[in-house]
Amino acid sequence: MSLGVHFALSERDLETLAAFDAPEERQEFLEEHIEERYLGSGDHWAYQSDKAWDAIDRCLAPRSAPRAQAGALSLAVLGGSELELDDEYVARLVEIPQVIEVERALKEVTRATLRARYDQLAGTDYAGTVGDADFDYTWKHFEGMRRFFARAATARRAVLFTAS
Repeated sequence: MSLGVHFALSERDLETLAAFDAPEERQEFLEEHIEERYLGSGDHWAYQSDKAWDAIDRCLAPRSAPRAQAGALSLAVLGGSELELDDEYVARLVEIPQVIEVERALKEVTRATLRARYDQLAGTDYAGTVGDADFDYTWKHFEGMRRFFARAATARRAVLFTAS
């Protein structure tokens, strides 16, 4: 299972990331500039969801329905525009207006709502072990991600999610 990180990009970094034509250049910028700078800044503009990103995404955008039907919640992890990188990386970009929608939608998710959706992961291809400990881990990271989206929305920053 890969590790997930959200980055609330500055306008300059967003423009630079979009300017690359070659996936290799984009990935190099991501690894050598964005990851290094944002993760080294005390995580104010980065949130590491570790391995919980998969369960969070499955709860917010259930696989039983098209992603678009989940609305703004489906954008929180694997929504938005795909950025082309090498095959070992997932990178999804959520633009500022969508970040604001996601932040509003995340406010409405309660522990009981997330738990009900989480319990539906039993018997699926979810790689985690469905149970209380895994849900507590998922909930902890969901709450951190919710606070992160609130900061990004307030600052009017686009959000990039990566998993490698």
